[in-house]
Amino acid sequence: MARSPKTPEIKPAAQAEVRQPTFDLNDPALQAIITQAVAVAMAAKAAEKANGKSDQSAKNEMRVISAFKKKGFGIVKPHEDVRTFNKWVAAGLRPKEGEHAVKVQNLRLFHKSQCRPLTKEEAAGFEAKAKEKAAKSSAKVVPISTGASL
Repeated sequence: MARSPKTPEIKPAAQAEVRQPTFDLNDPALQAIITQAVAVAMAAKAAEKANGKSDQSAKNEMRVISAFKKKGFGIVKPHEDVRTFNKWVAAGLRPKEGEHAVKVQNLRLFHKSQCRPLTKEEAAGFEAKAKEKAAKSSAKVVPISTGASL
């Protein structure tokens, strides 16, 4: 079978040209760059741990920032400008009627610009619901020392 003129000739392995790397891994300048990059990465990781943030927490914050930027909110600060419905209620605000949450992973988050102050009646209603919920959850607790079974 004849080769087409477009097919390049393949040299046998013995005649193949051996290509040398264009840089040396033992080069002191390259080693200095690698050492500096590793030091910067380690310092960033140490700073995150000092702030009490895990790798997953940092990734989630980046996802929040990205999601809100896509929705046109500009620069946001997680835990300050962006919270869940219940966190805004605890802060004395609530999302305005008709506003939609931004879904990030398993969270539904609202921006501060989507919120309004709670009225006194709403605050009292949310507080009553929170107390009722706390009472229900504490009623289910059975001390181990009593020996009572469910």
